[in-house]
Amino acid sequence: MKKKLDYKPVFTLSYFNRTLQVTREGGGFIFLLFGVGIGAINTGNNLLYLVLAMCCSFIVVSGVLSEQTLKGISIEVSLPKTVYPDDSYPLHLKISNSKKTIPSYSLYVEFPLDPMGRYRIEQTAYMYQISPQSSVDKSLMFVGVKRGPAHLDTVHLKTSFPFGFFVKTKRLPITAETLIFPVIKNVALPPPTEYSEEGEGTIGLAGDDLYSIREYQPGDPMASVHWKSSAKTGTLRVKEFSKGGLHSYTLFLNIVDPQTNIMVKPETLENRVTETASLAYHLIRRGDEVCLKTPEMQTPSGNSETHLEHILKYLAAVGYEDQK
Repeated sequence: MKKKLDYKPVFTLSYFNRTLQVTREGGGFIFLLFGVGIGAINTGNNLLYLVLAMCCSFIVVSGVLSEQTLKGISIEVSLPKTVYPDDSYPLHLKISNSKKTIPSYSLYVEFPLDPMGRYRIEQTAYMYQISPQSSVDKSLMFVGVKRGPAHLDTVHLKTSFPFGFFVKTKRLPITAETLIFPVIKNVALPPPTEYSEEGEGTIGLAGDDLYSIREYQPGDPMASVHWKSSAKTGTLRVKEFSKGGLHSYTLFLNIVDPQTNIMVKPETLENRVTETASLAYHLIRRGDEVCLKTPEMQTPSGNSETHLEHILKYLAAVGYEDQK
């Protein structure tokens, strides 16, 4: 069952890893409590004192029962290791009650908002009852928003049990992480015979079935020069590949400004990473082999799903290496 704890707090008190919020109903009850107390003092009516004592006991009972409900509850969270942005993935929860004899009632599990806005978790998990020495499995929806590593380290356990006058929240530590891939966009794929010089986010045809060797023409990339043939003839000759069959491309990614030798601006970085990831995704899905090359590393060529995942993992973490 999934629903949101809907209330409007009128007062919030934080202590240790607990947060106590007074609901609108609770605020009205406390206001009534003060009215009864003032009336009992002014009139000396014993009946009003009894009503006042009963009202105070409600508050004490509410605090004791809510604390017992939160006590002994642990939460385990599991996520897929990698996710694509804007897609929904199940976030599995296992809520366990380790108490031997006392059940827990009316529990809500909520996740705080990510301060970096990298992901969002939809809805709230609700448990009417968790019996002693038992556990309940729930699933929420996890949606990646921005690429990069996402770490979940805190979850909020809430209850308004038993009267709904107060909402008590307990912060529980958890350990869950996933890697959000870059955004995959529709891009224009290069024809099999298109070459380009190595640079920023460009593509080079790395190889295919050799079709012929011809004279060098202006505009041909130096990477396609056949040096042995050129040495024999004394003139530059280049390799020409057949148009059909499997082709191999090299994607060049440079995230450092050559003039300042520092990382490019965040907007430029995201554009280059998105372009490279989209090209890798669509080329491999088309059946071509892809190699990713940066100033620091170069992957082997491949066109398997495992190879695509390896490239996307690298691109997802670009720029976040210093945050590990």
